Amino acid sequence: MSEDTATVGAEISLTFQKGLRVLEAYLDGSVSLSSSEIATRTGLNRSVARRLIRTLVQAGYLTEDRGRYAMTVRVLRLTQGFTGGRGLAQVIQPILRLASHDIGDAVSFSMQDETEAVYVAHAFMPSRFTLNRVTVGSRVPLLPTAVGRAILAFLPEDEADRIQTAVPPPLYTEQTETRLPVIRTLLAETRAAGYAYVQSEYVEGVSSLAVPVFRPDGAVVGAVSVIFSQGEHNDQDRSRIVTRLRQCSADVGASF
Repeated sequence: MSEDTATVGAEISLTFQKGLRVLEAYLDGSVSLSSSEIATRTGLNRSVARRLIRTLVQAGYLTEDRGRYAMTVRVLRLTQGFTGGRGLAQVIQPILRLASHDIGDAVSFSMQDETEAVYVAHAFMPSRFTLNRVTVGSRVPLLPTAVGRAILAFLPEDEADRIQTAVPPPLYTEQTETRLPVIRTLLAETRAAGYAYVQSEYVEGVSSLAVPVFRPDGAVVGAVSVIFSQGEHNDQDRSRIVTRLRQCSADVGASF
C-alpha cells in the first residue's frame, strides 16, 4: 500500500459510510423498514445494521414503531446546506414558477446522482392535476426518462458509458428501451436536438420533455422538465414547451 493510499484510508470512517447506507435504504420511497430489511438493502451484517439503526434513532434521524423504522423530519436538515448554500430555493424556484405559469404545467429541475436523477426544485401548478406527483428529493432512473437522457447525452463520453453499463436496464413498461445500442442512438438524437422526449418508457401513458441545463463553463449540471399524459400535446404544443424550457434552462444555468 502506498503512503498516499494509507493516508486516504486513515482519513475515511467506514462506520460513518455504513450509517449513510442505512439512510440510503429509504431512497426508493419506503416509509418504514424493519432492521432485517435495512440489512438486506444495505448488504450489512444484521448486528451491524441494528447498531447503526439504534445510533440513528438516538440521534433523531430515525424513529421506531413496533419494530419498524422511519426517517424523521430531521433528515431534511441534511439538505439545507445544499439547497440553501447554492441559493436554489431563492433563485431557481421563481424561475421554475414563471416557466410553469407560461407552459401551463408543473416544471422541475433535476440533478444527476450516479445512475439516477434527483428532483431538487419543483414548481407545481395548483390549478392542474399533475401526473408525476414530483416532490423535492424524488428520484428517477436516467436511462428511461427524458430528464435522465437530457443529462446523459451531454456528459463526458466515458462517464455516460459507465452509467449505461453500470446495471442492466430494467423493463419498467412494455415500451422501455433496454438495448444499449439503441439507447446510444437515442442519446445522439437528444444531443442533436438539444432536448429529450420520452413516451411511456418509465410510466405507462406518461410522456416527458426535458432540456439540459449547463453551467456558465459549459458543463451539464442538470435538466428542466415537464411531464404530461401521452397524446396530450401535439407537435406544435411540444415545440412551444421546448422553447420555453430552453429559456428556463438558460436562466437556471446562469445561477450556478
